[in-house]
Amino acid sequence: MRGSEIEDPDITVLLKTKQVNIEKEENPNYATLGNYWDDAMVEKVVELLQEYCNLFPTNMTELKGILGDLGL
Repeated sequence: MRGSEIEDPDITVLLKTKQVNIEKEENPNYATLGNYWDDAMVEKVVELLQEYCNLFPTNMTELKGILGDLGL
């Protein structure tokens, strides 16, 4: 059985990223997005991240329930 062929085999090209602020300007919190979306999709993703920014931890200490498993 053979799988589908990879159309773009150049996996060595670095993914370009950009940082976007997902919180209010007085308390910035940045997320990094890859360049695989067009500007319209990036805008929709940023809006979603801004609306639910309290659900995304920004550091390990904010991961409730996992800290004990990590020994922290």
